[in-house]
Amino acid sequence: MTDDAPRLVLDTCAGNIVIAVHASAAPTTVRYVRTLVETRCFDGATFYRSTNFGIRGRLPLIQGGPLAPLFTASSNAIPALEMLDVVESTTSSGLAHVRGTVSLARDLVSTGHVLPELFICLDAHPELDAGGRTEPDSLGFPAFGSVSSGLDVVASIAAMETDGASPVERLAGEILTEPVVIRRAEFTSRPPESSI
Repeated sequence: MTDDAPRLVLDTCAGNIVIAVHASAAPTTVRYVRTLVETRCFDGATFYRSTNFGIRGRLPLIQGGPLAPLFTASSNAIPALEMLDVVESTTSSGLAHVRGTVSLARDLVSTGHVLPELFICLDAHPELDAGGRTEPDSLGFPAFGSVSSGLDVVASIAAMETDGASPVERLAGEILTEPVVIRRAEFTSRPPESSI
């Protein structure tokens, strides 16, 4: 990726996270993300989850987006948002879930569709790649970018207390006590100066 290629900037209350997007590797996923950003889907959303899936010694990933009310004890209205029915697997994109990888979550309960939920890896998570799991299928999760600056911000979010309540039992111990607000998400052609 060249220095003038577009980047996705997440302005959070913990600092900026700058993501280099890989449009040539994952064009469908990046178009979907661009639509979400342009419709202000992530503005005011939160990073609310930190998990290493219970694997000792592995660094966690953080997850966030507008669907936090589904997974936390929030009483806010759950937004009706467009899902993506095409899953660009890591086999097709060539992007693996390694440190700094940015990917999208999926509806694992019913449709298998891609959700407007970001997650960022602080370690290798090969089980999220194609073939790493079999539920709801073996496609894994659609990686689309990598953190070009602000990985320290991701690490600081991941290290926050996770005593938050959740109606989803399997997320116990993974919900941030104080979710981190994404004040604004926008694409830019220039790497911005870090706010930290």
